[in-house]
Amino acid sequence: MLKKPDRETIKTTLEKANGPSLLANDPRLDKFALLDETTKLFIEEGIGSALLIRLIKSRNLLIRLSSNPDILPAVRNGLSADSPKLRRNSARLIGQLTRSDEDAQLLIARLHIEEQRYVRPSLLLALGTIGGEQAQLALDAYQPVPPIDVSEEKHYEEELEALRLARVTAIKYEKHTFKRLDRAYEIELIAPDRLSEQLASELDDLGFDAFNIHRSSLSVKTSDYSALFNARCFSEALFLISRGVSENPDTVAEISKKFILKFMQATHEGKPPYRYRIELEGEIADRTAYKRAIRNLIDDETIVNAPSNYEIELRIVVAGNASRIYLKLYTVNDERFFYRKETIAASMNPATAAAVLRLAEEYLTLNARVIDPCCGCGTLLFERGLMAPCASLTGVDIAHTAIDAARINADIAARHGIKQAKFICNDILRFESKRLYDELICNLPFGNRVGTHSGCERLYTGLLDRFPLLLRRGGIAVLYTMEFTLLKKLIRERSYLEILKTERTEAGGLTPMVFVLRFN
Repeated sequence: MLKKPDRETIKTTLEKANGPSLLANDPRLDKFALLDETTKLFIEEGIGSALLIRLIKSRNLLIRLSSNPDILPAVRNGLSADSPKLRRNSARLIGQLTRSDEDAQLLIARLHIEEQRYVRPSLLLALGTIGGEQAQLALDAYQPVPPIDVSEEKHYEEELEALRLARVTAIKYEKHTFKRLDRAYEIELIAPDRLSEQLASELDDLGFDAFNIHRSSLSVKTSDYSALFNARCFSEALFLISRGVSENPDTVAEISKKFILKFMQATHEGKPPYRYRIELEGEIADRTAYKRAIRNLIDDETIVNAPSNYEIELRIVVAGNASRIYLKLYTVNDERFFYRKETIAASMNPATAAAVLRLAEEYLTLNARVIDPCCGCGTLLFERGLMAPCASLTGVDIAHTAIDAARINADIAARHGIKQAKFICNDILRFESKRLYDELICNLPFGNRVGTHSGCERLYTGLLDRFPLLLRRGGIAVLYTMEFTLLKKLIRERSYLEILKTERTEAGGLTPMVFVLRFN
């Protein structure tokens, strides 16, 4: 059960140096309740702005904050507060919450009188995000005051960079529409770790020949980009620009610019400029300087670095003295996981869910009755319904927030043909069903989601002991967990459970294991 933090706890935690981070990243907290309490704190006492900024990185939380009629007046007042930090954070919040000319005027007025250098970049970026004619004119006319000594040089550089980004963001660029690929391209697909064989099998069924198969990726060569998205076991599709080239910025920029311009002109409607961002992976001593060098070599009237308004990602993966360079498209919507309107902190990646089920596919049956005893927002169940027709899909979770999210997702899924999913708020250790299920699939809670290792042991023991009340004889269970040593021990203590298959994987720095079991 997610905890609802009280106001005093929030205030006490915010007093710590990393308080906003502690609260925003705590998976045990109900983020909606945290947002609501912090919003009240901000409106009534002017504190908690840094936490609000962290929380509204989530689209759902941003929408919730935007719907509060009292938040914008409070944020506008923050622009003239005595605290420079509050003025800076208020500018950031305005950039997230509004697109009005009135707020552009407020930011412009504040910019002209703001004495603190470290506040000005946030004012500029917010102005760029709001955009419009007033914002563009103000940004074009604005010139940062040169530093008076060495102590101001860092803030001056930050202001110059913010001004550049704001000018790029404020311009209304032409939208480019993907037409089709003009030829066959090598495309690298990113799969869940150690589950790339499941993706390769899926692609083979779809008529694609996979090659360069590694632990978490493989490649295909195709001119039919849209058809790739009939596969569900990958998270990203990356066009290969080059591999094994020098990581020198001059080399990377020259190769990348040539490819981007030719590719976009051949595959998209609309004229330049094309907007991109840089994503850097690997060991680089000064990542900021490296990205800035690439940007300065690429940018011109045809290609523009616009990290807050991009349509292409230029991904550079550095290993040793060599690099691999990719292009990722954002002009084509990936609608494979259409049902995921709502998620929770512990939601399973849908590509991982699809690959985990594909691992167990030979043991799954048509028209099965399927239960997920810790269903979260329903990802595993929806992926099971998309894999093959099921007689029923039942999700159980002890957390009301999870069931609320799953039911919203179920309404969307039903409109796309997955009409048999239902969700029940209950403790699986007390849940009873009149009919047994054919399959039990579950992303088992672990770590902070349960509280402690002993909490996991109680839950896992209780769930396995209830298999005779949930599964028919010969039924299949697919379990995914970080507590694999514990689960393996508990399985071996129960003679009615047979391990059919296991596989280690990796997710977000963790190393879960998949178990496919038969209940005998």
